[in-house]
Amino acid sequence: MLKKIRVGIIDDDQTAIDFLSAYIAKTDGLVKAFETVDPQKGLIKVKTGTIDLLIVDMMMANLSGIELIAQIKELQRPSRKSRLGMQVIICSGTTKYAAESYHYDVTDYMSKPVEYSRFIEAIDKAKQQWKIRHPMLIRDEQIFLVKVGHQYHQKMVRIDEIICLEADGMDCKLWFADDKLVVGKPMSYVVERLPRERFIRCHRSFVVNTDYIVDIFTKKIKMRYLAKEVLVGDRRIYKEFSLWEMSNKL
Repeated sequence: MLKKIRVGIIDDDQTAIDFLSAYIAKTDGLVKAFETVDPQKGLIKVKTGTIDLLIVDMMMANLSGIELIAQIKELQRPSRKSRLGMQVIICSGTTKYAAESYHYDVTDYMSKPVEYSRFIEAIDKAKQQWKIRHPMLIRDEQIFLVKVGHQYHQKMVRIDEIICLEADGMDCKLWFADDKLVVGKPMSYVVERLPRERFIRCHRSFVVNTDYIVDIFTKKIKMRYLAKEVLVGDRRIYKEFSLWEMSNKL
């Protein structure tokens, strides 16, 4: 499972944000990625593709919740390469837009004021949707021990949390959402111990976990949660990646 579900909050009422932030802080498995009272700034945050769950108000100045969700869903259209894979929960003081919001495939619609039990109910719905849409990320964890560096240091690693591998001489870097490990083994050695259907070599220095791919360009890949760009080599050489790319095109 993902280490933490990253939650963004967009609401022009700071008091409402404070309540939701407190709920997130005391709920295992959640972490607040951002908060903002400005829906335009919130949309920019969403476009970075670094959150899993968005909680948004309906009645806001400058940009309504419905308009915001419509723009987000436009980003998530299958015809676009950028797939955010994000759940949306409405948190509003009115039920006026409840029926309309479900046309945009929102996960839940909470009415203010929101009790903690109601918040947890909405989060559970989001988790269920996440399992359906991303079974590879939410399935039972696979774990292995790796030797870190050249000293005797064994560390437990969850395979589903590895975003990519990077060759570093005779060592291998494992990149995670908020950390990296240097393993005292060549990348080729580590790759042999990972699921081949998900971990694919795209460059002499990189192997990617395809579950985390957000955007693919001619010579680079944008990975979910990762600031650094991953390089793509000649597709005639890295045929396995080319085949995966072709098989996932619409």
